[in-house]
Amino acid sequence: MGSTPLEQENQELKRTLRIMAKKAERNEATLNSFFEVELRLLSCSRLSDLLDLILIEFKEMFRLNNVNLILFDPEHAARSLLNDYTPPAPGNTLRFVQSQRLLKSIYPNQKLIVGAPSQPLRNEAFPVTSNPVESCALLPLIRQNCLIGSLHLGSSDPSRYTEHVRYDYIQHLASVVSVCIENCINQENLHRLSSIDMLTKVHNRRSFEQEIVRELSRASRGGYHLACLFLDLDHFKMVNDNFGHQTGDRVLRTVGLFLNKQLRKTDIVARYGGEEFAVLLPNCDKAGALEIAEGLRQKLSKLIFRDEASKPFRMTTSVGVSLCKPDEYPKAHLDDVSYQLIQSADKAVYHSKHNGRDRVSFNEFSGPDNRKRKEA
Repeated sequence: MGSTPLEQENQELKRTLRIMAKKAERNEATLNSFFEVELRLLSCSRLSDLLDLILIEFKEMFRLNNVNLILFDPEHAARSLLNDYTPPAPGNTLRFVQSQRLLKSIYPNQKLIVGAPSQPLRNEAFPVTSNPVESCALLPLIRQNCLIGSLHLGSSDPSRYTEHVRYDYIQHLASVVSVCIENCINQENLHRLSSIDMLTKVHNRRSFEQEIVRELSRASRGGYHLACLFLDLDHFKMVNDNFGHQTGDRVLRTVGLFLNKQLRKTDIVARYGGEEFAVLLPNCDKAGALEIAEGLRQKLSKLIFRDEASKPFRMTTSVGVSLCKPDEYPKAHLDDVSYQLIQSADKAVYHSKHNGRDRVSFNEFSGPDNRKRKEA
């Protein structure tokens, strides 16, 4: 006996409800996924972490073939934060532009672009691809009505992005990404300003005293030495007295730049005070530290400086060296170890100056003295 029209209608209605329920579940899962992505974006405080999330994890989370990013960076505010950052393959996933010409050619109306890209647009948005891009979403990144970048989501599925579907969630994502990029750049640059000596562009004393504790912690975990060098420019007061403070400032800037170029990326250079610079050399033993110190002393003595009248002159440097292996003092507080290491290197500088200047002296690290630290 066949179903009545009413039963057939009920069955059709149930099937429609099941389909709608499944769609609602998928939509809820999609919204939850985007909510999670938004939280992760907002939690990034470093630009490099934010870029990894966008360029690497977006591909996996949204099942994309290509994710590319262009950032408008006329003053190198972003690039200066990414010296050690390597964008993911293939090439050109991350590009910087100094003018808005390219961005304005992609977005003449600052509107989201979806669908199958034209060949010229494909070449601009995805210059290097491991898979063909058959459909894409190009997101203008806008802050205060200014184009600051472009985020490109590419898929090999022609039906993934079409002009017949609204993409409100993607437009919202573009807004969040724009805010996060601006926040990361501003926060990191503010942090750099608070930790950098503005004259020499190396770490300031406050930053150095924070870094030495961190490096001691790493050295303790790794079981290696941390060397500390103090470099004091000989007779620097005479430079200010004879040639003026502007010449003295140029000398300090040149020395700061010189030290940064000579040392490894893992080494830390700071202006500790006045004409005194400090250097941290992680994973460096006594022989290595003395060799580096002597090399710096010799090269610094060959630098040519000039006064306001372009008259050339040279400088010499007194260098003090000390080092410690912090895992040998497991019960000592790292603040006490850092204090004693700085004191030890400072004593070595005094020995160099007392013995005629323009030389390197080594002072043996005697271990943390908690009593002296508390009295200081």
